[in-house]
Amino acid sequence: MPLYRQVADVIRARITSGELPPGHAIPSEHEIAHEFGVSRITATKATRVLRDEDGLIHTVQGKGSFVGSSDVTRVSKPRLYEKIAAEIAGEIQAGRPAVDQALPSEMALGQRFGVAKGTIRQAMALLREQGWVFTVAHRGTFVSDPEKWPR
Repeated sequence: MPLYRQVADVIRARITSGELPPGHAIPSEHEIAHEFGVSRITATKATRVLRDEDGLIHTVQGKGSFVGSSDVTRVSKPRLYEKIAAEIAGEIQAGRPAVDQALPSEMALGQRFGVAKGTIRQAMALLREQGWVFTVAHRGTFVSDPEKWPR
């Protein structure tokens, strides 16, 4: 059996078992390639096989592929920068770094999370918007007073 069909069978089993319920995103082609150790082309073919099965999954351009037909309400998974922001917010709550202490540089955070500087900037913008941090031009980003943190 071709490798892409084997991958499709595993994902189909996750859907039929309920591990991937209706409306939830299936792994991206990049995630499939990484998880199964296959090429992006193989991941694309596996996704296409599932999409061709009437009503099993549907794809929304720029958003991903979701379980069920296109009339099923989609449940979005958090974006990468949102996951990074949530992790940093958890560390701030735990006191690492402390109030008024600087966060690591964009470069250091990018290396830590294995992402581009733009992704880190999105995460920092979200943390600022939520009140976790504040930025001082040419100085860095610092932990805000706990009274400004979201409840």
